[in-house]
Amino acid sequence: MKASLFTLLVFFLNGPVVADSPSVSVKQIGALFLEAPPGREKNLIPMGAFGAQEKVETHAVIIFENRLIADIPTFGDDSKVSAFAILPNKTQVSLGTASTSSFRKISEDGKKTLVSISVSRLPDSFVSGVLFKGFIKLPVASAIKRNSAAFQPKVGKGIDVGLGNILISKIESDSMTLSGDDRLTRVATIKIIKTDGTIIVGERGGYSRRGGTEGTVVESQWRFNSPIIPGKIEVATYNDLAIIEVPINLMVTKPY
Repeated sequence: MKASLFTLLVFFLNGPVVADSPSVSVKQIGALFLEAPPGREKNLIPMGAFGAQEKVETHAVIIFENRLIADIPTFGDDSKVSAFAILPNKTQVSLGTASTSSFRKISEDGKKTLVSISVSRLPDSFVSGVLFKGFIKLPVASAIKRNSAAFQPKVGKGIDVGLGNILISKIESDSMTLSGDDRLTRVATIKIIKTDGTIIVGERGGYSRRGGTEGTVVESQWRFNSPIIPGKIEVATYNDLAIIEVPINLMVTKPY
């Protein structure tokens, strides 16, 4: 399933439009088809079904050739994939909106992610398969850019790494919270380089975004693997960050 066969909707965030179009494919890697027992008898539900009377689920890997999938916080998921039951006469019955995985797993090269799509209710009539159709939204970038600056761990101190007016709003022994505008959402990783050359690595913790009379305020917490001390800070950011609507068109047929 190549992107050239579909229209990809691209919403750019805090950056110019890049020249080349995203090249993306979707590879289906597995599926589950669980029917309800006759009469929907609860005592006959198979072991390992976790209480589900019925469930149809598929797993797929979304692969980008010329983009990196951005590991950034999101507020809700407005992806939309609908499920349709396929009857023996080839007609379709709508099953409503399918559930999509909420925890994104990204490959080491940053170009692949796993998605799981499922529906937990089938018609009472015989079904020969289920079609999942719609789109999944993913944040992607053209590259990662790294900037560094002198670092003093003090509340109110600014950090000049090309993302506007970033300030340290809170600091503890091994964590700090940064405050800025929407450009702060483009941060991929943070490292602090001590004066002796050793590096402490930050991991994203809490995150908030709120509007106000003076514009949007974003706060991002980072936890480090050792106490924070003065030195140099290196901030990696996503270039040309955008939201891509990846088309989904996957079929799961009854296996027996």
